[in-house]
Amino acid sequence: MRILLAPVPTDRAAGVPGHAVGYVDPTVSPLAGLRRAPPKVEGGEVLSYDGKQPLVGGRPVPHPEIAEPLAEEIARVAARVFGPEYVGPMALASGLSLRTVARGRILTHGLPAPLLDMLGRASATEYPRATGYVLQAVAYMWDQHIEEFGAGEHGPGPMTTTGREVLAERLDGILGRAITLVDDMRAEAAAAKARNAARLAGLAKPEGES
Repeated sequence: MRILLAPVPTDRAAGVPGHAVGYVDPTVSPLAGLRRAPPKVEGGEVLSYDGKQPLVGGRPVPHPEIAEPLAEEIARVAARVFGPEYVGPMALASGLSLRTVARGRILTHGLPAPLLDMLGRASATEYPRATGYVLQAVAYMWDQHIEEFGAGEHGPGPMTTTGREVLAERLDGILGRAITLVDDMRAEAAAAKARNAARLAGLAKPEGES
């Protein structure tokens, strides 16, 4: 059995009960990992969850039947999104505990369907690692925002219109400053490299040449 966590189009999810998170034994384009595009999936059955109950093609299956391939797929997409040391970043992005997202726990209990959905969608983006960093930044600011404003009408948990707007404004401000800082740093690094290259070229001139 092979599990693929990936976005499930509306036409594939139609009539499938629960929260669709991916596929079981699909055929995937061999170029899927070589180009910045969502994997083209054909065949297979939709994997979905009704609460904690996994469903394959709408049929309930015991978690132990899919535990190993699910854990392997979670490790693959989580590393693609968050890097090889993905447990901490995945816990931050999801708001779950480190224990909940550890491999041993995944083998016995799996992960909540919304997190499986997040991993599949993030992994299928054009820049999965960049998406992973952004997910962590949003989650970190979400937590900071709740500490200051609390949940509900003025806070983002559960996300209200007001909370989303305020959080988005804060993140936009951070992003703008971050772009400026990186641009300044890269410009200085390039200038220093050019100065060093010029100095080395001067030292390399033949004797007697001015």
